[in-house]
Amino acid sequence: MNILWFTTRKMNDLCSTTMEAFGLGLVSRGHQVTIINSDSSEMHSTLPWIHVSIQVQAMRGRKASVLGTKMRQWLKEYDCPKDTVAIVDWQIAPKLAKSLQMNSIPWILMDRSPPADSGILALLQWPVWKKAWKLVARKNACSGHVVSQAHLQFVQSKVKVDPSQIEILPAGVDIALFQPKEKNNLLTMVYHGRLDRHRGILALPMLQQKLRNENIVTQLLLIGEGDAFQALKNMSQNDENLDVIGTLPQEELAQKIAKAHIGLLPMPRSKVWALASPLKRSEYAASGLMIFGIDHKGHRLETKEQPEWMKLVHQEDFHIDGVEWIQALTDDEIRSHSIAARKYAEEHLDWSQSVSVLEKSCISALNE
Repeated sequence: MNILWFTTRKMNDLCSTTMEAFGLGLVSRGHQVTIINSDSSEMHSTLPWIHVSIQVQAMRGRKASVLGTKMRQWLKEYDCPKDTVAIVDWQIAPKLAKSLQMNSIPWILMDRSPPADSGILALLQWPVWKKAWKLVARKNACSGHVVSQAHLQFVQSKVKVDPSQIEILPAGVDIALFQPKEKNNLLTMVYHGRLDRHRGILALPMLQQKLRNENIVTQLLLIGEGDAFQALKNMSQNDENLDVIGTLPQEELAQKIAKAHIGLLPMPRSKVWALASPLKRSEYAASGLMIFGIDHKGHRLETKEQPEWMKLVHQEDFHIDGVEWIQALTDDEIRSHSIAARKYAEEHLDWSQSVSVLEKSCISALNE
């Protein structure tokens, strides 16, 4: 099977793990994969797929539209094998739908998150998102793919799409890369990802301070970039137990996370985060970390009851309940929770399960 993936994601994005995991998974199953995006080809030179680089120069808010137009031009000149199917990100689907149909290329829609920007950018993005899902509803696209059950329900609340046309592809984890290691002597809490204020990041040093007020000394490790990075970095200058470092390659990130005890999920209860399936949650679990965070659908596991190694609390009680929970943990509980988290990741969170769903969708699209 020849798979074309038209995507707005880039290899230097924090979200590139998804593209890489799906790409590697599909190639390992014998399929030819071509990724078409705005990366330079050098960024893909060591990876086992074909890469097409489409350079874009446009102001923020217009990049996806310009990219989609250039992808459409590339598609006109593409010599398409008979067994070709396309995966298309929602941001560019309306631009490519007609060209794909004219080339008799069946395609599926990829929606890893509805519009996450705010203000004028959101006003520009929401109509495109809705138009993309209407293409699924009208069966122009063979199926659409979301990250969680909450995400699926949200799509259905906005667009009348038959649930049989939607597949759930949750964020997984490379369980060979993210593995438990010997833990630090000092109880260590970690967060990695975007260090943006709207993600509740600034609540984390406050949690550490409130623990300190109760004579509980912890190490707090924050990894990433964002609009809160400098403020956090400034805090760390006066606190030897607060480490703030920039984005790391996956191998280094896995090593850092593995030595911690608790993974943090501070993202507030809002529409964007409630629909998510955060990669970091799976990476924490695979590394044998307990998880502490705010309770909403985006953070909960797809199980009836949340496991003992995961503690999710109301947003307004984040600090009080966090101190109480951490204060009560015993060494034996920390060890047993670490083992249970890893076991859950091995059984439920490996990327291979999501790759199987995506492969099945591609085959179904090709056979329609």
